[in-house]
Amino acid sequence: MRCSIGKRARWSAGVRAAVIAAAVLLQASAPAPDRAPFTVGVLRRDGALLPFAAWDGRRWSVPWPSDERHAIPIAVSDVPKKWWGPVGPQRAWTAWLTDGSSREVHLTGVRRMPVFCSTRTALLTDYRGELAPAGEPTVPKDGVAIAGDVLVHEIARVSAQSPDWAATAVRLLPAFNDAENAAIRSFYGWRHPFPDDERHARPIDIEAIYRTHVDDGLVSYVEAVRSYPPRAGDEGCGLITFVSGWVLEHGEGDPQYELEGRIAYCDRNDVAFMQPLGWVQPDGHVYWIYQLSSWRDEAYAVTRVAADEIEDEVLYSGGWCPATDR
Repeated sequence: MRCSIGKRARWSAGVRAAVIAAAVLLQASAPAPDRAPFTVGVLRRDGALLPFAAWDGRRWSVPWPSDERHAIPIAVSDVPKKWWGPVGPQRAWTAWLTDGSSREVHLTGVRRMPVFCSTRTALLTDYRGELAPAGEPTVPKDGVAIAGDVLVHEIARVSAQSPDWAATAVRLLPAFNDAENAAIRSFYGWRHPFPDDERHARPIDIEAIYRTHVDDGLVSYVEAVRSYPPRAGDEGCGLITFVSGWVLEHGEGDPQYELEGRIAYCDRNDVAFMQPLGWVQPDGHVYWIYQLSSWRDEAYAVTRVAADEIEDEVLYSGGWCPATDR
């Protein structure tokens, strides 16, 4: 679900000129597009690899099954050919880790793995990261693995100490308020216990900013929250508004916001957070690869990003539990 929000803020001319210059330099130095096919999978810390998207040179597809209604292959050689996508089963896999390193990984088996309350069929590899926490419903992701010859680039994480961190909170405020209002209206017959003027007077806290230079602008993904004090019956856990989504900055125009708000309690049940895993450029367009996860589910996504448009290409369910009341 995406919604464009109005009330945009401006950067100073000097800052915007510097951003555009950096983006032009990056574009000039980018490698030529490579339309060769490849397959993408998330690489878990325990070495399990879950393929979830494939590029055939022109478009994305999801050949690896996400449901549980199939027989589990006994060995890698028994995996149905159609599951591999256009690259086939013989291509070597390269792990692109979130610490910026890469290494070759080898497939060692197939196993159905528990993820939250469901299971997924995963490939086993010889990769091992740090010991994953025991008893958790899922396993942290250390990066992506690619079967094919595409380069994976890092999605920048803006530092909380950066001047842009605090400035983003100011620029984002009108769009945040609009996203919060839309989230409130989505509840039929419900009114927020805090009136509009009191809500909008409360500050917002930026929790994450991820960013990529594209074309002559910037694409950012932001996560921000506004917290409210607990009321009677809240059991010490007050309401929050969590807003996340895209900020597109192109040329000298105002930023475009594609944000979604969610009303929740401070335990953040059902709030989804992004983990960026990298971006690829197989056809001249930039595609972000990332995970969205909450306390009860996770999904893996590919989204084409440009300074004037966002288009979702793949959204793959990595595992889930049924929703429960708070």
